[in-house]
Amino acid sequence: LWLKQNPSNLGCVPLSSSRFCDHPVKMLKGFAFKVLPPKEVVSVLGMMGVHPSPAIENIDRPTAENAMAFFNALSEFAYDMDAQQVKALMPGNIHHPEIYDEAMDVVTVFKLARQLAMINLVDDFNFKDFWEPVPKRFRAILSGMINFCRYKEGKAVVITGMKEDVHELDAARLELVDRLNVVDSELVAAHDRHSAELQDMWTAENEAAEAKTTVDKLTRVRHSADRVVEDAEKKLAAAKERAEQGEQRIEMLREQVAGLQGQIAESPEGLEKEIEELKSGVRQQKAVLEEKASQRRAHSQRDQILSKLASQIESYKEELARVKQAAAAAEAARRRTSAGREELDSLRQALEARRHDETELEQSLKSIAADTERAKHSHKERMEQLEARRQQALLQHQELQAKRSEEQQQLHQLQLLRLQRQQPGSLDPQQLHQLQLLRLQRQQPGS
Repeated sequence: LWLKQNPSNLGCVPLSSSRFCDHPVKMLKGFAFKVLPPKEVVSVLGMMGVHPSPAIENIDRPTAENAMAFFNALSEFAYDMDAQQVKALMPGNIHHPEIYDEAMDVVTVFKLARQLAMINLVDDFNFKDFWEPVPKRFRAILSGMINFCRYKEGKAVVITGMKEDVHELDAARLELVDRLNVVDSELVAAHDRHSAELQDMWTAENEAAEAKTTVDKLTRVRHSADRVVEDAEKKLAAAKERAEQGEQRIEMLREQVAGLQGQIAESPEGLEKEIEELKSGVRQQKAVLEEKASQRRAHSQRDQILSKLASQIESYKEELARVKQAAAAAEAARRRTSAGREELDSLRQALEARRHDETELEQSLKSIAADTERAKHSHKERMEQLEARRQQALLQHQELQAKRSEEQQQLHQLQLLRLQRQQPGSLDPQQLHQLQLLRLQRQQPGS
C-alpha cells in the first residue's frame, strides 16, 4: 500500500503498470522499490548507530555478522522495539530458557526482518540471506527496508500530530466533564439553598401576614383607646371646671355665712329661714359633692383602665417592631432568593453553553472516528487490491519462468542437435539421451 500511495517518493510507478520504475537512478530488476547506492545505505546505517560502523565494503562483500547487525538495526528502528523487548514477551513456562538465548536473538531478528521484506514484496527472504548474503540481493533488501523506514518516519509525524490532537481533545473533554460535574454540584447546592430559603420566605411571609393582622387589630384598639382617652380627658376637664365652680360657690357661701352670723342678732326668724335654706343648699351641695366623688371614682377607674390600655399599646408597639423585623428578614430573604434565581439562571446558561461545547466535541470525535473507520476500510480495500495484483503478478511471473525454462531446454536441445551434426562422436550418453528425446518430441504430431 505505501509503495502504491507514494510512487513519486520512491521513484516507482504503481504495481499495475508494466514498468516497475522510471526513475533515473539505476533500479535492480524484479523489485518494486528504488535500490539505493552503497554509499547512501552506509550513511543511513551510520545515522542509526550500527556498531561497528558500517563501510561500503560491508555492502559489497557482506558477511553473516554484517547481515545480522544491519537487519537488527533496521528492524529495531522500524518497529520501535529491540530484540530484548520481544524476548521479554516469551512465555515463562519454558524450562532452561538460557539454552535458547542465542538462538532466540537470531530468530527474533529474522522474523522482524522477514516481515519488513514481505512488506517490500520480497517473499523469498530466508536464513540464507543471513548466513550467505549475496551482495546485490543484500543491498536490494536493505534498500527496501530503508525506504520503508523513511516512509514510516514521514507518516509517523502526521499520525503523532493526529494522536496529540486526539489527546488534547480528550483532555479538553475530560476538563469540560469535570467542570460540568462541578456546575452540577453547584446547581444542586443552589437548588437546596433555594428550597431552604423558599421555606424560610414562606414562613416569614406567613409571620408577616399574621403580624399585619395583629397590627391592624392593635391599631383599631389603639384608635378606640385614643377616643376613650379623649372622652375621659374632656370629662376630667369638665369635672375640674365644675370643682372650681363649686369651690367658688363654697367661698361665696362662707362669706354669706359670715355675713349671716353678723345678722343673727338682728332677725333670728329670718335667719332660721335662711338657715333652712342654707341647709337645703348644703344638702344639695353634698349631693353634688357625692356626685362629683362618684365621678372622681369613675375617673380613677378610667385612669386605671387607660393605664392598662397604654401598657397594652406599648406591648403592641414592641410586637409591631418584631413584626417589622420579621418583614425586613422576609424582604432580605426575598432579595437573596431573587439573587439565587439570577445566579441559577446564569449557571443554567453556562451549563447549556458547556453542554453545547461537549456536543460539538462529541460530534468532532465521532467525525474523527468515522474518518478513521473510512480510512481503515479504504486501507483494507487497497490491501486486498494489492494482494490480488500481487497474486496476478506472481502467476504471470510463474508463467514467464515456465516459458523461459521451456525455451532454455529447447535451446539446449537444439545446441546438442547442432553439436551432434557438426561433431557426431563428441556427445556423452546423457546428451545422446536428451537428443533422442528431442527427436521423439518432433516426431509426435503437433510438436
